[in-house]
Amino acid sequence: MNVNVIVIGGGPAGIITALTAKSVYPEKSVCLFKDIGDGVIPCAIPYMMHTLKDPNQNAMGNAPLEKAGIDVIVGKVVSFNPKAHSVTLESGQALNYERLVLATGTEPVLPPIAGIEKDGVFTIRKSMSAMTELREKVHKVRNVAIIGGGFIGAEFADELSHGSKVDVHVIEIMPKMVVAAFDDEFCDEVATALGSKGIHIHCGNRVVSIDGNSQVESVTLENGRKIQADMVLVSIGAKPASDLAQKAGLRIVENGSIWVDEYMRTDAEDVFAVGDCAVKRDFFTRKAAPIWLASTATAEARNAGTNIYGIRVLHQIQGTIAAFSTKIGGVAFASAGMTCRACQKEGFRYVTATAVAPDRHPGMLPGANELKVKLVLADRSGIILGGQVSGGPSAGELINVIALAIQKKVTVRELDMMQIATHPLLTSSPTVHPLINAAHQALAKLRATIRELPSLKKVA
Repeated sequence: MNVNVIVIGGGPAGIITALTAKSVYPEKSVCLFKDIGDGVIPCAIPYMMHTLKDPNQNAMGNAPLEKAGIDVIVGKVVSFNPKAHSVTLESGQALNYERLVLATGTEPVLPPIAGIEKDGVFTIRKSMSAMTELREKVHKVRNVAIIGGGFIGAEFADELSHGSKVDVHVIEIMPKMVVAAFDDEFCDEVATALGSKGIHIHCGNRVVSIDGNSQVESVTLENGRKIQADMVLVSIGAKPASDLAQKAGLRIVENGSIWVDEYMRTDAEDVFAVGDCAVKRDFFTRKAAPIWLASTATAEARNAGTNIYGIRVLHQIQGTIAAFSTKIGGVAFASAGMTCRACQKEGFRYVTATAVAPDRHPGMLPGANELKVKLVLADRSGIILGGQVSGGPSAGELINVIALAIQKKVTVRELDMMQIATHPLLTSSPTVHPLINAAHQALAKLRATIRELPSLKKVA
């Protein structure tokens, strides 16, 4: 059997690649293989526990693919041969392709903790059956230990506090939660939001054992404390699912990701990789960055799908900006680009500025929330390096403005002169808009920095 384009993987990256390729090249046959028949929308997995009344509301269906004329096959690809342009299924069936796209995603990481194999230990799986099982367990237990205080850990902790009388403990090895995405003051806000809901946070500690006979009964921390737990949720991260590519001889980088160029091409002819399995390069440092986001995956997918039969558009992935947003304890948190901590680690000289204002004007209007914006910028050029936002729901879209500013190398001077649309019921006041005010404050710091620079002597 011959297929023009084969896509392996049924997550956001695989779906968007298939849809884009079919749209740009309607004459080509496109076939998408996925080994999970009951996939779910990854970003909404935590909200399947309580917020969504029916877990099936988070199902990732095949309707858009089938409507576009794409064949969807539930089956596992066990190998492919780049030289022969063929793939082999678990059933033994072989297919030939013109173009192959790997969108195999990631798989959960299990830390080497004694007792991690016990009943009652769960990881996050992207299937309806697995998450339905987790939901059923959540509704029965009274004590939950979450290992890992990143976004998934924080979101699950928040979600488990809804609709059930469950005692939740979050154990994080780093000094603060969500430390990879935020500076300390925002990390502290996340901890406060969770703490206000009765969630116990143990930072700067680790689980050394999961205790009980065959069933989880408790966890023991490095400091000797024992925490009762009927269920343990492991959310310490993931690793690229690159085994298929590795077996085929494709180039794999140090962190286990598949090497790709700016157009998502691997080092094998006519083979592409997109999404979480493909290497991510930091926008500023160009170093491999373990940052896996659906927004990045879909951008890569559109890139690959458009250029799969030759470079049609100079649409390159210049690097991963790492734009995050979440909502914890009723407070929205968002981040894009570099934090102060990241700047210090990489030796970047930077200036910061923070502004706070209501997200409505006047601030006494119903539904108004305080909105805090922090900008991180290069101390000479004023180019925006990063930004963080907390407060009301508008934080989610405001961070997208900052992410675009980073991507387009906008300077703080340009942000200061930005013309915006405002309305009392929708936005902050134009006179105190926190993004513009933060930019204005940053400019004042830049001017002060320039004045403090030693005078340059003319060369004779």
